[in-house]
Amino acid sequence: MSIFITFEGGEGSGKTTHVDALQARLEEAGHPVLVVHEPGSTALGQDVREWLKRGVLSGEGTTELLLFTAARSELVAGVIRPFLDEHDDGIVIADRYSDSTIAYQSYGRGLPIRDVRVVNGLAVQGLASDLTFLLDCPPEVGLERVGSFQLRLPMEQAAAAGPRKRELEGTRFEQEPLEFHQRVRDGYLTLAKEEPDRWRVLDAMKSVGEIGDMAWRHVSEKLASLKAGVRARTR
Repeated sequence: MSIFITFEGGEGSGKTTHVDALQARLEEAGHPVLVVHEPGSTALGQDVREWLKRGVLSGEGTTELLLFTAARSELVAGVIRPFLDEHDDGIVIADRYSDSTIAYQSYGRGLPIRDVRVVNGLAVQGLASDLTFLLDCPPEVGLERVGSFQLRLPMEQAAAAGPRKRELEGTRFEQEPLEFHQRVRDGYLTLAKEEPDRWRVLDAMKSVGEIGDMAWRHVSEKLASLKAGVRARTR
């Protein structure tokens, strides 16, 4: 019995930290685990990530949408599905997935949500997450954690500011004004309300240990529920 878990959230919400922590707990419990990152984890995904880092993309929402979903299509077909097919009890954890595209390109950039959902649907090829965690925190807190210079700029100055880079990695979305990140957060919370059975909203202001324990409890409950469902169908 396999399960697909995704982590979502704005910049600086701590997704990678909690992906790693959950992976360690699941592997300690004996589960085969695959962790993937978006964009990344495939050749095309790595290229898209590098283009983002170097500021090659123009910031035009449709271009972002098509690049992200093309990389996602390759990830699903070449990495995630083969792993789930090979491991009956395998668990895939994704650091971002299709919900990020809706939050960032639709709510953030303003692309029509219907169009984004259609393109997303082609990319995921019917593969939806079983459980999605939203690490939620005020965007000013997340941006402060990653050292965004945008917190010091009003919206009109932020929009006009040239691309800047962090020491190790580009900050494409971190360069956006605070208003953009608030729209993304609002989008995530809207998505979570629309599908409460799939989403679990975690307060990213809590300690790493508290968040990790909450995530582990939700995953344990989901695994138990899926096992119960399998037993009921085989009787």
